[in-house]
Amino acid sequence: MASTQDSIIKSNPIVFADLSFGYSGGRAGGIGIGLETSYQFKNNLLSARYIGNSKIDNNGFISPFIPIPDLEARSTAEEFSLLYGYRKIKDGHSFSLSGGLSRNKYTFYGDGGNNPYKRDFYIGFPFEANIQFFNKRKRRIRLYGFIPIGKPTALGNGFGLKAFGNISRNSYAGLSLSFGFGYFKKY
Repeated sequence: MASTQDSIIKSNPIVFADLSFGYSGGRAGGIGIGLETSYQFKNNLLSARYIGNSKIDNNGFISPFIPIPDLEARSTAEEFSLLYGYRKIKDGHSFSLSGGLSRNKYTFYGDGGNNPYKRDFYIGFPFEANIQFFNKRKRRIRLYGFIPIGKPTALGNGFGLKAFGNISRNSYAGLSLSFGFGYFKKY
């Protein structure tokens, strides 16, 4: 006769991180890189994210003989935020919507030079919408993407599309591709 402790099935927590690359428009927009960690319980999603945006000017080439562009930052924006939202999992993908509070830093460099012309710290209201794709079932880790090793595991990678932004004194909104790693659902 099996005891009740033997019949309890342990499942993994839903914890994952993702790295995103994209572009955003607005005063604090530009080419952006983001890093986010998330934890899900029931359909609730808690996230901590960092996004850095940079508007870049192309000043031509370093020299006529060296085809390397001479790039210079016109402005940079950094956001550190905590978000709360809703995440729904279906088979091998998920949808989520989140909003929260952020601490932002905006630096404007003016028309030239590396010395900041204006630096501004302020509070904002970040938001995002995600769609992520990941494995439907546990899979074995593959060495070099081909050679399966070990037992099937819930730990895996995923990718997706993220719409993000921040409503603040220097607002922006954008779209990015995201690449994640972690436990995306309970297996």
